[in-house]
Amino acid sequence: MVDILFPGSVCQVLGRELVDELGIELGEVTIKKFPDGERYLRIHSEVKGKDCAVVQSMSRPQDANILELITLMETLKDLGAKRISAVVPYMAYGRQDKLFHPGEALSSRVVAKHISMGCDELITVNIHEEHILKFFDVEARNLDASPILGEYFKCHELEAPLVIAPDEGAEYMAKEVAGRVKCDHDYLVKNRLGPGKVEMMPKSIAVKDKDVILVDDMIDSGSTMLEAIRILREQGASNVLVGCVHPVLTGNIVTRLFTTGAIDVIATNTIPSEISFITVSPLLSSALD
Repeated sequence: MVDILFPGSVCQVLGRELVDELGIELGEVTIKKFPDGERYLRIHSEVKGKDCAVVQSMSRPQDANILELITLMETLKDLGAKRISAVVPYMAYGRQDKLFHPGEALSSRVVAKHISMGCDELITVNIHEEHILKFFDVEARNLDASPILGEYFKCHELEAPLVIAPDEGAEYMAKEVAGRVKCDHDYLVKNRLGPGKVEMMPKSIAVKDKDVILVDDMIDSGSTMLEAIRILREQGASNVLVGCVHPVLTGNIVTRLFTTGAIDVIATNTIPSEISFITVSPLLSSALD
């Protein structure tokens, strides 16, 4: 059981939610930025002999927020913390997990090694690739927020729901969401029809007249989601609702998702954003309790 929790600058609201759910102490810490961009950090709370947790997502600016996380943990160690849990709702560099060319950096491993030096365990949510957990030198747990998305969409009480993943890799999410909504699920596949011509369609279930819930682990540039919405609309879906765990959201992608045909776009608060309407605090508090 954690005694005291310190939220990083990205996770101020989520940190407060976790403290309330767990009934523990909220750590007092000053984090500020100097004019040249360097960050200053000072922990005011007494932590000697206590089990501590640090909650910090690696959203933009990724490198600065990673350094903040590492600095928080190192300072807690210097102050005599008994045990440190690193709670990283969104793990950046998850797409740099393999080497394709000589001399490339395996950045996800580099980040994992540095985090491991400051903590006794790592807790994250829907990491982009499960094998990244093996890069950590401490116990690393990956939690799945798909059921939380499912509970949100269940409240819509859709007439003809169907959950679709944009590709086979996200089918596990579609299955979990569908289990909560109590409907079928499927994923989109690409069929090459000829030179330069590709058709995308559900693997086995027709979407005509269905209220399609489109889910994925993250939305970044959103190109995959935009194409999926367009295809689903062309194939006769009555409505398309979009949900993801991590709203990375580069550019004006939220506006483009709506203009392409989505009637609802939501995400969890692993990264604070304009669509982060679902909290992962119950999921994380259960892991910390």
